[in-house]
Amino acid sequence: MMRKTGRVNLKLASPLLLAFCAAILLWTAAYPFSRAFRLTQINYNEGWNVYNAQKVAEHQPLYPSAYGWTSVNYPALSFHLIAALGRFTSDYLFTARILALASLCLNGVLAGLIVWHTTRSKLAAWLSGPFLVALFCADATGYVGIDDPQMLAQVFFLAGIYVYLRGGRKGWALELTALLFVLGGNIKHNLIEFPLAVLLDLLFSSPRRALRFAVGGALMVALSVVLTRQIDGAAYVACLLTPRNYSVPAALHTIGIALLPILPLMAAALGTALFCWRNPSQRVLAILLFCALVVNTFFSGGAGVANNSMFGSMLAIILLTGVFWAEFPRMPLGRFKVLPPAAVCALFFLCLALPTVRRNNWRTAAALQESREGEQRFAAETAYLRQQPGPALCESLLRCFYAGKPYLYDPFNATRFIQLGRLDASPLVARLRNREFGAVQMQDSVERKLGAPRPDNRFAPPILRAIQQYYRPGFTNQDGIIYLPR
Repeated sequence: MMRKTGRVNLKLASPLLLAFCAAILLWTAAYPFSRAFRLTQINYNEGWNVYNAQKVAEHQPLYPSAYGWTSVNYPALSFHLIAALGRFTSDYLFTARILALASLCLNGVLAGLIVWHTTRSKLAAWLSGPFLVALFCADATGYVGIDDPQMLAQVFFLAGIYVYLRGGRKGWALELTALLFVLGGNIKHNLIEFPLAVLLDLLFSSPRRALRFAVGGALMVALSVVLTRQIDGAAYVACLLTPRNYSVPAALHTIGIALLPILPLMAAALGTALFCWRNPSQRVLAILLFCALVVNTFFSGGAGVANNSMFGSMLAIILLTGVFWAEFPRMPLGRFKVLPPAAVCALFFLCLALPTVRRNNWRTAAALQESREGEQRFAAETAYLRQQPGPALCESLLRCFYAGKPYLYDPFNATRFIQLGRLDASPLVARLRNREFGAVQMQDSVERKLGAPRPDNRFAPPILRAIQQYYRPGFTNQDGIIYLPR
């Protein structure tokens, strides 16, 4: 009788609960979704991705050499996809942004399917999708609706987990799971915790199947490497494996940005992982969380790595949150019946207010107004750059792209190679001395960059000193400075 009453209460609470969760979703998503349709730079990588898609469209190799003034350290598949779609849309940036938004929504659908398959709870499955979208909008705003392959890659990795579970960890499901992981890895290669979790789960249940999965996956990876080298350049592997400077404080900073605002959710996910460890249908999600926390923590200290290095952990937390909602009545805390399941779900959605407020996106109207003003400043800067004769150096590559300037300098990777001793700054300094660039766009002044306690990661000191000596400020606003030849 008690179980029947509980089900009735939950059923009656569902419409109100869904309305509350939908309101949280709309609140968190309004700003990043609308911002995606404005012509302004959201993320530094956007201009880099646009230029590389243009390279593919113009049949230029992505990986001609391991080190150069322009370099690609991502897999090639996303650039080919955007270049192909761009033939119909004639716009690489907004094509990629719309694809990223659609991919985020597909992430949500797949999260719901995974939770449904592991729990058979309709409510938990229906809420997991919106929760994924809302959490990314709240805690990873800078990666929602941007020209970056991360969200698209996550579709394939989540689909791999679903196929693995749906196929009962055997037969054709192992090969299809490996194929989906390899396709995802050819879009973005920083989610290795997914195949690692599947491999470890198989080792617990059937070492023979684990060997089959590992061998099949390795053969697919080898084939993809051979094809990419043939199509996009012989330096493919060398470009992906170019070294980065590593910093433990940077790793701690990245982890803090991504996980501290959702610490209550992570605590619940860890408890759920321990609770469902003995359940064969849920164990892979627990392994995924532990693998992700270890792998993401290790890689988050690399130079240029942002909070997307922690997205595997965030996805695992979301999936285990769905399991928590379904299993809460059977868990030790749930047996005290302090809160009904519907209230527990609502409390998790309410927790998303913390990262939303922390990132100053809670005032939606003000954030949207700032986005509109940023679009106007972007238009003014690109118009000014377009008026300057000759090529330009841009810290914001997207500004150079929309100003019609050729792609000559990749600020982050070129500076990284100079710091590693793989590139010599002298040729670029000579070009600056000869005033060959009609403009140099920077997001801060030369003086502040040179006086910063840590070296700038977009312009090496010799290049900054050359700009200071041979160029003068010509255009200034709150987004940066455009220097012109003296």
